Amino acid sequence: METGFSNLFIRLIMLFYFWMHFGKRMVERLTKTEFRQIVTWAYSLRSSCDRLHTATTLWTAEPEHRLLSAGYNGAPSGLPSCDETGHLIIDGHCVRSNHGEDNALLQCRDFDRLKGGIATILGTPCYNCARKLISAGVGRIEHIGAYYNGPGSENIFVLFQQVKGLSWCNIKIETLACTVQKAMKFSSQLPGGICGNFTQLCLLVL
Repeated sequence: METGFSNLFIRLIMLFYFWMHFGKRMVERLTKTEFRQIVTWAYSLRSSCDRLHTATTLWTAEPEHRLLSAGYNGAPSGLPSCDETGHLIIDGHCVRSNHGEDNALLQCRDFDRLKGGIATILGTPCYNCARKLISAGVGRIEHIGAYYNGPGSENIFVLFQQVKGLSWCNIKIETLACTVQKAMKFSSQLPGGICGNFTQLCLLVL
């Protein structure tokens, strides 16, 4: 009984926090950068390798800003995943799963429109994936958070600096968390919010 009351108390405190910070003001729709973060994060929820739940989305250049392709890290279609059969570790890295960047590039059907476009990645790309994105003509690489266990990832920023016209940035994981909160608030705003009531939404997710 004591544990139940403690959990309820924690949920009420979190609800109060969300309400104080997001419940009293209207928020605008997501910016394009925020939208890319949310979409990439959503794709990572299908990841089947628990060493890192990651994903990559590929977009046309501004101002068109259209989603061209997406991929999360997982085993090739028809083969057992890490979640099903365990990791296959070689030299400290799991090789059972394709990287999210690989799967996004494999799914892309229009590389002409990818020229000068944007790659949004959850985690830091490994060197090979960064090289493939550059070879595909991506003009901007933005990665959310940091993950430096990928092969050669410690050298990717030197690689980025060597590519003429390439821009890149790191989006802090805290920024993604705030974007998720903003999306929740936007979806609960009346009259158009699909979730309808922000208080009820907070109770559901806490």
